[in-house]
Amino acid sequence: DDGPYKWISPGDTKVMVEHGELVMGILCKKTLGTSAGSLLHICMLELGHEVCGRFYGNIQTVINTWLLLEGHSIGIGDTIADPQTYLEIQKAIKKAKEDVIEVIQKAHNMELEPTPGNTLRQTFENQVNRILNDARDKT
Repeated sequence: DDGPYKWISPGDTKVMVEHGELVMGILCKKTLGTSAGSLLHICMLELGHEVCGRFYGNIQTVINTWLLLEGHSIGIGDTIADPQTYLEIQKAIKKAKEDVIEVIQKAHNMELEPTPGNTLRQTFENQVNRILNDARDKT
């Protein structure tokens, strides 16, 4: 491709923001989401809650302005998943439930090892949150 973005590969997974400017990468659901390592998580850890809150407020302003200018509409049919998608969602939820039950059983059987720098309770909570966040992101 000879376009202006030929240096961005389709699999570009690195995101770099310097002084509030997106230098490289693609902002998608995964990078803007709520899981560990997301832009929100990094912003909160490095800059604090006030800057992070302003940042997400500014993102929402940009999105609202874009929606006003572009004018999109959806119908009720756009919100209903097709049967194949519904099955995939059910599989992901079932797998997440099984994984959470496995972590709970490990905790009850004293087989759960605390991760470095965390208590056993924090490790348990982190593992369950990771499983549930991954399931949410997949669905």
